[in-house]
Formats: sequence, structure tokens, C-alpha cells
Amino acid sequence: MKSKITSSDIFDINKKSGALILGKNRLDDYATKFLTKYCKQALVDPMPLPVEDILKDMGLTVQEVSLSGDLDVFGCCLLLDAHIDVYNWETRRYTSTAFKAGTVLIDPLSEAVYGEGSKRNTLVHEALHWEKDKRYFEILEVKNKNASEKLYPILCRQSETFFTPSEGKNTKENEVRWLEWQAHRLAPRVLMPINSFKKKALEFIQQYKMSGENAILSCDTLIEDLSKFFITSRLSVKYRLIEVGLEDTISKFVDYEAVYEEINSKKDFVKLTPVEAIKIIDTDSVLKRWIREGRFVYADGYLVIADRQYVVQKDGVLHLTAKAKKNLAKCVINIREQKFTTYANADKDFLGYAILGKVEGIDSRLLTFHPKYQPSLKFEPEDAYQGFYKQLASYDEQEEIELMKMIGDPTKSLCDCLWFLMENRKWNYPEKFNEETGLHKNYHGKIKNNNYNNMTTNVLMAICVGMRLCSRITQKLFDKSNNKLNYYNDPDKTYIRIMDTMPGLALGDFNGVLEQFGISELGSEIKE
Repeated sequence: MKSKITSSDIFDINKKSGALILGKNRLDDYATKFLTKYCKQALVDPMPLPVEDILKDMGLTVQEVSLSGDLDVFGCCLLLDAHIDVYNWETRRYTSTAFKAGTVLIDPLSEAVYGEGSKRNTLVHEALHWEKDKRYFEILEVKNKNASEKLYPILCRQSETFFTPSEGKNTKENEVRWLEWQAHRLAPRVLMPINSFKKKALEFIQQYKMSGENAILSCDTLIEDLSKFFITSRLSVKYRLIEVGLEDTISKFVDYEAVYEEINSKKDFVKLTPVEAIKIIDTDSVLKRWIREGRFVYADGYLVIADRQYVVQKDGVLHLTAKAKKNLAKCVINIREQKFTTYANADKDFLGYAILGKVEGIDSRLLTFHPKYQPSLKFEPEDAYQGFYKQLASYDEQEEIELMKMIGDPTKSLCDCLWFLMENRKWNYPEKFNEETGLHKNYHGKIKNNNYNNMTTNVLMAICVGMRLCSRITQKLFDKSNNKLNYYNDPDKTYIRIMDTMPGLALGDFNGVLEQFGISELGSEIKE
């Protein structure tokens, strides 16, 4: 009896749209079809694929441009004449730029950060779009001829590497996302064709066995040798060994558990303490860019999109909304946790990762961030973020309006402004002031009596943190004082960064973060 055909077994073309329909069981079949046309030898003899020659034979031109501020976008293939948003690192702005069909754009920083294998994967990814999706976009262009909607090219995003679209959702957006899913799955199969890749892997294993009776069979060594031979990333090789049916073989190797921990035993969406959050952000420039470009804030242990549908402020502290808690994958950066046992090429496996060591008992663990393991986060327009950050200015809009009037009034002093905020927070007694700011009780009376307008930077910052003020309002109060914040040097630079990333952080947690950077804690002033 024949097994029932499922969607995983389909290899067809949608007659109406021209879109390729390709099930997961037929991916190697399409890769074989592509290579039969452009490099048949690679199907027989193991070899590093001549990627540049293939693109040249296809009539494609490669051009390097920056495509995103967070390095999430690796590349793009222009299937039609179109405009692409090009990122300017100096201005941090995007400029719509025209390109001709047949142009492959690739971000020059991608190879520098993620290696040559990643660049080759991206080039093949874009060549596949040209081969399989050009007809689809040409048909779509005809259909949209009288519509105002523009056809924006497909961007190769790292964060969509492992994303799988919804099945049965008949929209143009979902159909395009399936085309992107195909390209992500096909590129490694083209670079490492099933039969020749398996042949080379078994050849290496046989070589190891012949080295003597004390030969050690190592996944790390096999992955490294295959990665160098095919000029691909080690992660792609790890998955490819499983896909070609060699998992049972390599699972018996001495270091299988350690090397495959990243794939087999990860824990997603781990909560971070404030200190862990700042430390892991500081370990990696890419994660810093994600925070900056995506506008994330710290709430309930997560780095979450700064949007009121995901974050709410209660008593000056940020919390996830009920919607966010149910949909972490839509709004939270995925920080993963895994056990860690060192091996020779472990550093190469973590190329492009943000890594923070963590010890639990006898276990060495890692907290990691990589764009590949991020969910498909959907960012709202710029005005949504501005609205969110305005909300953080104070506990209510009326307070902010009144405070801005006082700050701008030359007859009102810094102490007047602070006492206004202190009364609103019911800091009527020195004990409460001391509890929230860590400052000496005597400062309470001096501020109330308008006798402390010459306070130091540390005192004013401790008060601002104790009040859970955002950086914007803090800056306004500093402008009112005799102190000026220096955004480019510590400790002010770190103060502001914590406020921007973790608005509403309590003084104790704030000081915990400062300690990690070797900066003196706030709120330790004694009586003058």
C-alpha cells in the first residue's frame, strides 16, 4: 500500500501565481535540479562549489552595500528593477536607492562578522531566488500594475533562518515567506549536495579510523574538516550531517553531546537579571545594534520591544503585558541557555554570538544570543516607539507638563522641581527619601527648604534613579542644575545607557549593574 502524499512531498508550481511549491522532503530534489543546470560535477565529486562562477553564468552582478543597522539583513536579489533601503552607518538612516534587476546585494560586514561560509551561503541563497522566484514576481508585477502597492524585494534575514510560515494561510505575504523559507533550506543543500557531501563525510571518517587502534572519532574534527573543504559554516555542516542520515554514526563519537549541545539541548527565552542583561549586551556589537535599532527595553527579565502592547509601566517599573507573556516569540529577544563543555573549535562555533558565562553548581553554562535563533519580531512604525518612550517620562502626563513648566521658569530652582516630584511620590518624610535614594536623610530637608541647589552629580543621579525617571527627564533636571551629563564618558555614559535599556530600574538593581562596570554605586553620600 502506497503511503499517503503529504504537503512535505510536493514539488510543483502554483499555476496562478507562478510560486514554487516545495515540501521539506523534496528540498534535496530541487537542489539537485539546480546543480544539474549550473554545476553538475558537484553532484558527483565532492568539491567546494564555485559560487562566483555560478552567479556569473546566471548573469547576476554582485554589489556590496549596507542593508541594516543591526546586521540582520545579509543580502537581497533584485528580481525586478526596484528600490532598496540602504543603511548609512554615519547618519544611522536609510536611503531608498534604485537597483537593476539581476543585482545581488550583500552586506560587506556579514563576512567580517560571521565568516566566509556565511557569505557564500547568502550568495547561493540569492541565486536561488533568481532561479525559482523571478517568474513569480514578474506575474505579481503585472497583477499589481494598476495598484499603488510597491513590490519590495525579499531580504535575506538571519532572524528568519529557522522560521517556518503558517500552512494554509493564503496571503501574498505568507506566500513570499514560503519562498524565503525555501531559499534558507536550499542554500546549504546546494553548497553540500546530499550524495557528494555524505561521500566526503564517510571518507573523512574512514581516514580517522585508519590512523591506528587508538584513533579517536570526533564530531568536532569531522565538522571542522567538512567546513573547510566545502567552505561553509560549521553550523550548516552540523545540520547537514543529520539531514543526510549520519546522525546514528556521529552520535557514537566521543564529543557528540558537547558539540551538538547547541542544537539538541538548548533552553530558549531565558530570563536575565539586570546585571546579566547589561553584561551580555556589552559582549557583542551585533546585540548592541539590535537593542539600538529595534528599541528594546528590559522588563520582567526580558529584552522586549518597546511598545505599549507588550510593556506596561506600574509604579515606575516596567512589566510585560498579558499579551507579551503569551507571545514571547513575537516581542522578546531570545536569549538561550546551554551546557558547555569545551572542545578544540568551540570558539568557531560561537562566531558571531553574544556569550555570557554562567555557573550553576558543577555545570558550566552559557547564555547566548545569535540572530539565527531569533523569532520573527515585528516592529511597529517609529511613532509607536516615540509614544512608548513619552509614556516613560513620568507617572502621568500632567506631572510632566507641570514639571516642564517649572524647569523652564527661571524663578523656580532645581530644589523646587525635585520637591514637586517628591511630593507627588509621597516622599514627605526623610525616611522614605533615604529608602528610595540611599542618600542621607538630611538631604530631604535641604531640598524641601530650597537649600541644596548646588548638589553633586552623584546626588542628583541617585534621586533621579530613585524616582524611576527616564533619561529624557533626567537630562532636563541636569540642565536645570549646575551639572552637565557627559554622554561619551563614564560614569554618565553608563548611567544613561542603563536608564535607556532598563527604564524604572530600582536603585539596588541599578547599583548592581554599576558594580559590574567598576563604577561607584549611587546613594552612598554621607552628611556634609
